[in-house]
Amino acid sequence: MRVLRSTCWVVLHKSHIDGTFGDKAAKGVFLGHPDGSKAYKVILDDGKVVKARSVVFAETNISKVAEVAEELPEDEVVKVETGLRSASDGEDENADKDDKDDKQDHGSDKSADDDQDSGSSQDTLRRRGRARRPPVEYWRPVSLVAHEAPTTYVQAVRGQESDKWRIAMDEQMEAIRKNKTWRLTERPASRRVLKGKCVCKVKNEVEKNGNNTTRHKARLCFTGIRQIKGLDFNETFAPVAKFTTFRCILAMTAANGWELHQMDVKTALLNGDLDEEVYMEQPDGYVDSTYPDKVCRLFRALYGLKQAPKMWYAKLVDFLKSQGFDNIDPDACLYLLMDDGEIIIVLVYVDDLLLVASSLAAIYKIKDTLHKRFEMKDLGEAKVILGLEIRRDKALGTLKLSQGKYAGQVLEKFVMAECNPIGTPLEVGLQLVKADESDDALPYREAVGSLM
Repeated sequence: MRVLRSTCWVVLHKSHIDGTFGDKAAKGVFLGHPDGSKAYKVILDDGKVVKARSVVFAETNISKVAEVAEELPEDEVVKVETGLRSASDGEDENADKDDKDDKQDHGSDKSADDDQDSGSSQDTLRRRGRARRPPVEYWRPVSLVAHEAPTTYVQAVRGQESDKWRIAMDEQMEAIRKNKTWRLTERPASRRVLKGKCVCKVKNEVEKNGNNTTRHKARLCFTGIRQIKGLDFNETFAPVAKFTTFRCILAMTAANGWELHQMDVKTALLNGDLDEEVYMEQPDGYVDSTYPDKVCRLFRALYGLKQAPKMWYAKLVDFLKSQGFDNIDPDACLYLLMDDGEIIIVLVYVDDLLLVASSLAAIYKIKDTLHKRFEMKDLGEAKVILGLEIRRDKALGTLKLSQGKYAGQVLEKFVMAECNPIGTPLEVGLQLVKADESDDALPYREAVGSLM
């Protein structure tokens, strides 16, 4: 047994060591064991979480690191924690079916190599000319993946992109101050005080000129999982637009030659007004030095609050109705305005607004109205909405939808980007065998859910 959070060194394979005098190990802190594996889970000094088997702990003589590195086998290379499960962990030993067929039909490849090295004249083994493939590996969800967003404030300010994350967090806190989301008050004796957490994410976006770009986003989230119904909240339901409605509106847009634009509401959920009395600890990194012992009494919604989507939806609906929009049944998020012969349609999906109008002047009019009430981001003509790529040709009157980028992301997630396409969804002649309920090596549920 090892002590959690103890100092340790992840031994690097000799092929990963930079020259004769390069580091033979990376220092880190022991976090425990990954599920279903005997490897060690270690967070390195640079913030990366890795999974490795050859780890030297502080109670061991550090000089052993060099010895272990020399004896480290080729297949035991330190891997960054991505949630991959492979045959090297003893959890998918039958994944490499090609290797098994080679051994059954033509003998062991290893024996053939030994015979050639020893100079034996007998070579009765026939080797196949096709290239051998590595074992198939599958994803499992994990809390942190290397090169992705940090999960804590400390990781954000100490990582390689600390400047970008600091700017993103400052923008979030500035938006909270503008909305007057909370007020510092004395800690209540009869109410619970919950905590908040800064959630970071790298978001892919499409600019007005059509170029793809990435943006670092930070959101201060309330620990809504600890809220108690009847005490911290009552109702939570907030509707979103149906995909069938999206398709119908897009079809009408293409048929009538209407304008199609998109807007994003910045910090949308922060606009909702709270009816309940909710308290939160001051967020890490932004504690008021004058009143460090006080807590935040929330007057506006925060991300993570169970009632936040409902409060934002109610506020947006009230504003649209005040501007003359009418809800179109049966979709609660579809609103229509007839203004001097102009048709204006607003389709709401949380903080994403799809604007459709019969003229460009009407589009600019509704955009100006929204800008005056909320802090908005104008995305121009709609290019991507909820993962749907929109390709429109006004001259031909066509509008095409594509999910090619999403499909590529799904293939990469399940390590199938290099697989060959087939004409049938199932292998011909495949004999299905009932799987063990405890076997979760193949993430069938995640894969099917990604396609729905």
